[in-house]
Amino acid sequence: MSVTDLDPTVSTSLAEWRRDTLDRGEWLRPFPRECREELAATARILDRNPLDTLLLQPDDYPLGATQEFLRGVKDTLHRGCGFAVLDRLPVGELTVDRAKQLYWLISSMIARPVAQSFSGTMLYDVRDVGLKQGPSVRGDLTNEELNFHTDYGYNCPAPVVGLLVLKTAKSGGVSSVCSLGAVRKAMGERYPELLARLYQPYTWNRAREHAPDDPPLSTYAVFADEVGGSRARFNPQMITDGYKVAGRPIDTIGQAALDMMWSVMDEPQMHCEFVLEPGQLEYVGNWRVAHRRTAYEDWPGDDERRHLVRIFLRDFGRRSFNG
Repeated sequence: MSVTDLDPTVSTSLAEWRRDTLDRGEWLRPFPRECREELAATARILDRNPLDTLLLQPDDYPLGATQEFLRGVKDTLHRGCGFAVLDRLPVGELTVDRAKQLYWLISSMIARPVAQSFSGTMLYDVRDVGLKQGPSVRGDLTNEELNFHTDYGYNCPAPVVGLLVLKTAKSGGVSSVCSLGAVRKAMGERYPELLARLYQPYTWNRAREHAPDDPPLSTYAVFADEVGGSRARFNPQMITDGYKVAGRPIDTIGQAALDMMWSVMDEPQMHCEFVLEPGQLEYVGNWRVAHRRTAYEDWPGDDERRHLVRIFLRDFGRRSFNG
């Protein structure tokens, strides 16, 4: 069964663009005045009528214009370039909790929020906690560079991943996104034998995000064709860790294919680069484009430090992490 049988709004065609074919207006979406007014009114309602964030529903608030605006954003994620940056929430005028609540409502108008950890976490704080990446430590808990990847490819990855920017780093932390369709096309033209390997299974580390008696590893190809299109999952670190956990080396051509795919993504013409600002919301079509973040230097004070909030969005399956 194709995922489009479960949710026909989700495209399985890979985004296909290069930097010189992508217009800034395709992905940078300022909130219209009517939306800003609706969101401000909703914040005032929440000030007077507190409610747990996970219970908030857009239909309970005056968000008609925002609903219409986000229909266009959703189309961009599933059928357009595959990512969007919404500009912006006035986070300097909001408490952190209120900003998260508006973010939850905005995200819920794109798709249903779902768990992004086995423990059931719905909103995830992306902050450096002083650790280093490893088989049991994800890169989002560090300030280290995160190379091009899609999120949670070792389980049931959400079609859309969102980020709310509350605080930015002192320096670094530059974001990039890359069209997986354009990368696949380039790989097919230059290295067809390596592209063929990317359609074959790899061993992935599941980062302990599973029930205690479940296997610690999963098996997926990078590219997969489905009825009506294709989708992709790419995270060389999780694949490398998968083979380490399995206690066996990756095959030579499999490693070469991952390395070459990353090299193609790293070419300047193959990706779009930008710096996210406080209050901006980034949404990524997680099956269609890959993203990365450069290393960053943080501020010394705890209340100044880089702070993003992640959300996973999926309109099919259960709300639990494994779908």
